[in-house]
Parts: sequence; C-alpha cells; structure tokens
Amino acid sequence: MADGLTLRLDDLEVRRDLEQLVRRADNPEAAFHAIGAYMVTATQRRFERETGPDGQPWQRLSPRTAAKRIGSRRRGYENILRVKARLYSSLAYEASADQVAIGTNVAYAAAQHLGAEIQMPAREQDINLSIGKGRRRFVRASSKRKETRRVSVGEHVIRIPARPYLGVDETDQAEIRRIVEDHYRGEAR
Repeated sequence: MADGLTLRLDDLEVRRDLEQLVRRADNPEAAFHAIGAYMVTATQRRFERETGPDGQPWQRLSPRTAAKRIGSRRRGYENILRVKARLYSSLAYEASADQVAIGTNVAYAAAQHLGAEIQMPAREQDINLSIGKGRRRFVRASSKRKETRRVSVGEHVIRIPARPYLGVDETDQAEIRRIVEDHYRGEAR
C-alpha cells in the first residue's frame, strides 16, 4: 500500500502478544495474514453499520447529497460511502513476517476517514435546461430540446465530515488475541 494515513494499535496487551508472536513463532506471517483478513472483514462491517471503530454512528448525509442520490440504485440517506462500493471493496491488507497493514489505495479515502474542507474557486459554466411546457429541468448537453445558459458560481467551501472506518475496537482486539492463540496452538501440534 502506498504511503498515506497510518494508524497504530495502542492496546498494550495486543501489542505484547503480537511482539511475542514475532519473537517466538516459526511462521508469524501466517498469523498476520489471518489478522489482516479478519480486519478487512471487520472494517467492511463498519461500513455496513455506518459506525466508526469507537462505535459512534457516522454523520448523516446532508439533505442536498441525499437528494442527488435519489435516482441511483441505493437511495437517499442510506448506504453512506457505499453507493458504488469503491472504497468498501478496495480495502485490503499486506502481511509480512513482522507486521500487517490494512488500508486502501483510493485517493479520497483519507478525506472520508478524517474529514476535509475543499476550497472551490469562483467559476463560470454552462447549464442546459429543457424547453417546453411545465417546469424547466436540467438536461444533458446532448438533449435536443434545450436552452443553454452561462452561469457564475461563487467561491465556496465543500465540507466533508469525518467518517472514520479504520481502527481496532474491543471486539477486534479480542479476535486478534484469539488468532494469535490459535496460531500458537497450531504450531505446538
């Protein structure tokens, strides 16, 4: 995985178990692969529950964002960060003989995890409106019956709230300990 956001596990018991695994095990990489596979699944479950590793629910989508999603396969306020499942399905792990890393190569991952403010400059652009009876609606540029207007959009800030998904909760810590113990038992046979 590329350089980027790094989170470290600070649970002393789990870290002690992992350090002991590296020192004493014949093949610690197998245990790190099991831990990585588990953590990818646990992180994907957080996406499905729309909660962070601390158990706090993610901030709800803004009404404007939810309204844009009404025509898509998954509607409105549901499935935060999962309409196209790009971030969800890109989660992966890398394991070696002394560590495991869980993350993603998606460019916007850190902005979703930590939150971000994006400064948008003022600009002009064309919009296409339908021609005919009734309400005017936005239409595609390729539409035959349309009116094109040039509009100015002022400078503004887009705020993306933090929706943390990477991390280790108490359940994960217990499972990591269980994986390490199972690995020791398997090597003892």
